[in-house]
Amino acid sequence: PPQFSKIHLFMSNGAELAMTNKRRFGRIRLRKDPVKESPINQLGFDPLLDLPSLRQFSKLLAQRSAAIKALLLDQSFAAGVGNWIADEILYQARVAPSRRANQLSPAEARQIRLRLKHIVETAVRVDAQASHFPPSWIFHRRWGRKINSTIGGHRIEFLTLCGRTTAWVPALQK
Repeated sequence: PPQFSKIHLFMSNGAELAMTNKRRFGRIRLRKDPVKESPINQLGFDPLLDLPSLRQFSKLLAQRSAAIKALLLDQSFAAGVGNWIADEILYQARVAPSRRANQLSPAEARQIRLRLKHIVETAVRVDAQASHFPPSWIFHRRWGRKINSTIGGHRIEFLTLCGRTTAWVPALQK
């Protein structure tokens, strides 16, 4: 079985399913109709398979006053968006993580949606292998919180927002 396996199932057709859980955040629940039962029915849209239209996405942002970083991490808003993805979206969209979702311009909402789609599709396409992410991504510089880290000649700052370490570039993200 793979390293950090927590469960390894063997199917009657020869297929295998292994769940790895290095950081111990994962859970498995057996349900009769998972899509209609908690906790799955409480998840937000799937950014890969069910991304709302720009109009609908903008409306969802306009209804929320939370900081955009906190909203992106809220699984009831968008399922599966984690800390590094939220930072990457906001870096590429050039939006400060502390901005209120309901105060974003239509152009900023459009950029956030486009970046969300692009980043998730890229991660899936390369099977989440970090070495295959584009070198221009802040992802490669956000780990370790190095003093004087830069990207494109601009300083990367780290702050704690909604209980999570946030990497951002104040000179670019407004």
